[in-house]
Amino acid sequence: MPDGTTIKFVGSDGAEIAVVGGTEPGDPVERYYRDYLSPNGRKVYAAAARIELFSGPGYSLADIAANISQTEDSVRVETVRSQHRTSGRTAKRWREENGTDAPIRLVGTWDDEAQHYKYGLPAGVADRLDAITSTVGFYPNV
Repeated sequence: MPDGTTIKFVGSDGAEIAVVGGTEPGDPVERYYRDYLSPNGRKVYAAAARIELFSGPGYSLADIAANISQTEDSVRVETVRSQHRTSGRTAKRWREENGTDAPIRLVGTWDDEAQHYKYGLPAGVADRLDAITSTVGFYPNV
């Protein structure tokens, strides 16, 4: 295999399950987005970034579902909740392989008045996701 050649193995959900060879980018946000998240996970976090850049942190999963529904068929909050929960397995894999928290994650704070969590991305992640999605799109591995 020539230097710099990368072979990627992709699971049925679209997430990469192995990468052999090549060089990894130094940006953990880009690497996590490109190599770890499924297409559905990418949709959830890209929507969260769009909301955060426009309105700031403090949005709900229902807000994320509404944002995704602006660009695709209607998405229910239950679907976003399931996709967010599934991304927890991806985050666990990242932690095991890299020894750090996943660079892209929703950080939740319970809102007593609204009786649900309000979310935000870690500092700087919304800007990075905006830059990444504008250059590689939602599905960089397809």
